[in-house]
Amino acid sequence: SLALKMIQDLIEEEKPVAMVCHAPAILRDCKSKNGDPLVKGRKMTGFTDAEDAELDLGRHLLFSLEQSMKQNGAEFITADANWNANVVEDGALMTGQNPASAAPLAERLAERLG
Repeated sequence: SLALKMIQDLIEEEKPVAMVCHAPAILRDCKSKNGDPLVKGRKMTGFTDAEDAELDLGRHLLFSLEQSMKQNGAEFITADANWNANVVEDGALMTGQNPASAAPLAERLAERLG
């Protein structure tokens, strides 16, 4: 899709892409130019299985964000406790774990765009 291509191009051109909560789910099907998953070997975060379970969201989701990123080779980094802010940057890919991460992620993005 056009959205996947745009994300791939931005990240590979080292232009910041910021995603929070479940937004990184779009990366499940995003590939790098060599055909590998775009997240392979990258550090990232997003809504965790534990946070999904706490809100009983799993029954509404098509797949686990955490598990799909790990299956695609990402190093999925979680906060020390559910709902704590957690921002992870790996090159141009900037991710926030949960709603508490939105403001710190936005601040980091603003600094990078500065």
